[in-house]
Amino acid sequence: MDEVMTAINNLAGTDSRDPSDKDVRTIVQRRGEFQNRLRECFYNIIDIWPDIQSNEARRYEVSTFLSRYRSFRLAVQTAADSPGLTVPLSEALRKYVRYLNELDTDMAFVLAAFSGSLPRLEKTGLAGISQSLCHFVKDVDDEFYERLIIYHQSPARPLRWHGSKVAAALFARHFGLTDSVMNRTFIFPSHAKVYTGLKISSNIATKGDDRYGITAILNNYPYPG
Repeated sequence: MDEVMTAINNLAGTDSRDPSDKDVRTIVQRRGEFQNRLRECFYNIIDIWPDIQSNEARRYEVSTFLSRYRSFRLAVQTAADSPGLTVPLSEALRKYVRYLNELDTDMAFVLAAFSGSLPRLEKTGLAGISQSLCHFVKDVDDEFYERLIIYHQSPARPLRWHGSKVAAALFARHFGLTDSVMNRTFIFPSHAKVYTGLKISSNIATKGDDRYGITAILNNYPYPG
């Protein structure tokens, strides 16, 4: 377990535009082992669940694990989308993301039992939004959007926005997100292939490419007030 936590902490602490190749390769090369250990941690939690509910020390221990797990999850998603990785590493990390999605489903009631957990998707009206917006943000899940839209929580490292800035500005305005929240959450490529910040008011007023029709997509997801 200590080795898993070390890898989690190391990867979560790397810079988004210069990922630590050593940490990424370690996690990829030992993916089967790490996945088994994460699954084992989940089974251990289930085995002592009654004790966890009544024991503050146990609750703190599990809460710490879940916090690190969420950081690790976001770090893997971000690393999988990094343009600096080789294809084999990127593909392996995407498999990791799929595994973590499955693990999230199994751990749903554990995650919900701790403070800071998200409301159920059917109550927020955001179920399926990650698939609907898959052309704009790669390899994230509905929980990512819940954290961003409801709590304005950004990931540990910014993700690449794959659509136009106009589409990003329309997304932000639809959900009431500010320039600062969007720029903490995403990096935006310009025509010169450099990353520049988003300014919602000016980008909405600018004509741009919205080939995937984000307005029609967003109409299916009213702001979850």
